[in-house]
Amino acid sequence: MFPYLAMLAVPSSLALTGARRAGFMLLAVGLLYWLMIGFRFHVGMDWNNYLFIYEWEKHESFTTRLFGREPGYGLLSWVAANIGGGIIFINAVAGLVFCWGFFGVARRCPEPWLAIAIATPLLAVVFGMSGARQSIACGVIFHLFANWERRNSLARIGLVLLASMFHFSAVFVLGFVALASNAPSIVKVATTVVMVLIVFVVIRFAPQSMEAYSRLYVGMQSKLSAPGAVVQVGAIAAAGAAYLLYRRHWESVFGDQPLVRWLAWGSVACVPAILISSVGSYRFALYFWPMAMYVYSGFPSLIRAATGRAFYRFTLVSAAFAMLIAWLMFANNSLPWLPYDNWWLQPDGANLISFRNYRRI
Repeated sequence: MFPYLAMLAVPSSLALTGARRAGFMLLAVGLLYWLMIGFRFHVGMDWNNYLFIYEWEKHESFTTRLFGREPGYGLLSWVAANIGGGIIFINAVAGLVFCWGFFGVARRCPEPWLAIAIATPLLAVVFGMSGARQSIACGVIFHLFANWERRNSLARIGLVLLASMFHFSAVFVLGFVALASNAPSIVKVATTVVMVLIVFVVIRFAPQSMEAYSRLYVGMQSKLSAPGAVVQVGAIAAAGAAYLLYRRHWESVFGDQPLVRWLAWGSVACVPAILISSVGSYRFALYFWPMAMYVYSGFPSLIRAATGRAFYRFTLVSAAFAMLIAWLMFANNSLPWLPYDNWWLQPDGANLISFRNYRRI
């Protein structure tokens, strides 16, 4: 457990100072996170699943991968097989893209270290150290949100489609592209309604498609139930609800931010979706983390008293440690994360297959 606590302690210690500039330190911490996420070894619920899929598909042709379910990940696997990097190379690339987007968002938050600290337990550790495909998709979408105002509608659409080549769930972000476009209101509303309907249809009638790797995906039925989704989605939705409740005060400090507003509403909408499909709502909610990071790190600017700001930061950092420790100790699927191992510390010829128990007894 210590490596995870140390990982969180780095941004947390800086968050307590209220630092608003990151500079070189952000790059250094980003490198640390990439080394831990991208080069994890036998860590994560999906470690064996991805390994089995890679071994099964590595002899597939380039054309087959190009026209597969998610061609981006297929081509990445093809490159890994041809250069001999295997699953380690795939995880390294996935971790790099994820950290690229994650720290890109943090750099644009009012207090970057606070944003990193609150997102580390559930986003960087629980999610980033398991789901390679959606980690890449999230990295691309996070980069898009971090540079939203610098991109025109065509570039936004292109980045969303690129992300969907690794995990199709990213397609629903097109709804936010429509909302932020200069199109007539009727077009914005119609597009948004269509995207919302698509999301609810998927999580209601095809939740297994959120985890559809291949027939080699073991334990499929158990993966379709995620009681922890309430915590996962709730942490994001709480930020969205707080923003909506204090919107006027927020806008008096930061101005009108349509993207943050729409993402806040989207995060709140994910809560009732848990009743339809816990895994589906969790997977879609992941794309709202940039909003949560921005909102959580922005609230100190709304607090006038210095002692109040310090207390808020301390409370948020304490909550981050509480979430991380509670998840590692009590979650029924946390055993594949314990103990933490890194590929750089393994002896030559180390067995890639993990024999850790996947469920607590």
